[in-house]
Amino acid sequence: MHKPAILGGEPVSKKKIRFAKIFVGDEERKAIEEILREGSLVSGAYLEKFEKEFARFIGAKHAIAVSNGTDALFLSYLALDLTFGSRVLTTPFTFVATASSIIHAGSIPLFADVLEDGNLDPASVEKMFSREKIDAITVVHMYGKPVEMDEIRRIAREKGALVIEDAAHAHGAEYKGTKVGLLGDIAAFSLYPTKIIAAGGWGGVIVTNDDEVAEKLTLLRAHGELRHKLGEAGAYEYERLGYNMRMSHIEAAVAYYQLKRINTYIEKRRKIAKMLNELLGDLPGIRVPEEPNHLKHVYYIYSILIDEKVIGWSRDEFVKALNAEGVEARRGYHKPLHKQELFLNINDPRVNHFAKIHKYPEYAKMHLPNAERISQKTVWLPMHPFLTEEEVESIATAVRKLIEWKSTHA
Repeated sequence: MHKPAILGGEPVSKKKIRFAKIFVGDEERKAIEEILREGSLVSGAYLEKFEKEFARFIGAKHAIAVSNGTDALFLSYLALDLTFGSRVLTTPFTFVATASSIIHAGSIPLFADVLEDGNLDPASVEKMFSREKIDAITVVHMYGKPVEMDEIRRIAREKGALVIEDAAHAHGAEYKGTKVGLLGDIAAFSLYPTKIIAAGGWGGVIVTNDDEVAEKLTLLRAHGELRHKLGEAGAYEYERLGYNMRMSHIEAAVAYYQLKRINTYIEKRRKIAKMLNELLGDLPGIRVPEEPNHLKHVYYIYSILIDEKVIGWSRDEFVKALNAEGVEARRGYHKPLHKQELFLNINDPRVNHFAKIHKYPEYAKMHLPNAERISQKTVWLPMHPFLTEEEVESIATAVRKLIEWKSTHA
């Protein structure tokens, strides 16, 4: 087997295989040019069109477009009255915004452990309810694979808790035939450029079937101004404290045309994931993602778990070696939130101004073994709809090359 590029050998791919790729088509470009000519940068017809089509795609009654996925979560908590005094249980194996948005809303985040796939473990969730007062559960459909929602919803129903879906990874994913976004009380999606679909910058969207919650959100995202409820008759009239967390017209236009291609994007991701599973599934020390029959995984991220003792590389060395082979790999969420400096020092007002009025748990004392373990074993490989078959084969070749080299040069 050829020497790894990181040790002086030739790389598998001389052209870098990108981790993610953003595509903006002619329809988006024409819409942007039209908006710039008209000067309607802040609001316009595309916002309403996008909201209507996104709601239809999910099967929800309402879709409310906002500035980004983090704000979508934050506003969701406010709309559900999960603010001061509330306690929200979520996963520590996620991007910080899942938990920081809970703090910004005035609530206290608590953590349960996860399963091997990175999704919340219902058994750990139930155990936390037996020990703590909890008002809501925020699930993250990790990498685009839906959480086991039957158990989560049963626990929430029995305990009188709300369910929030952090669906930043999971546009179009399904659980037992129902789309993510309809599996809880409210759902927040991100339209960051590398997500399943993008807006023309940041962008987020909230979906709900509750009329009252939807009305709250339209006011919360726009200064609480009644213009957004009554039209011009409500201009400069303010009903509640609100924020400036709106989506721009350009972002809405890009998102609208991206949405038209979402099913194609998802099917391409699924096809690529199937190819990678077939190419990598027999390798020792590699665990590829699984998709039970009752789920539809959309593979926002293609994540593998490695056994360092079997493959002969530490996770961080393996990621560096893959990059040297021309494969843009990443180590992903390499430190769970309860081990991050932010949460270790959460009661210091210099770190978190809410500590002046709240006492947070001692996160340093939390032991969440699965989250801690998989954060040290996770490797993210390139995944986007524009990977060629040759690039997919090169990704697998690079992984195989590194493992086989170590097996003969231990």
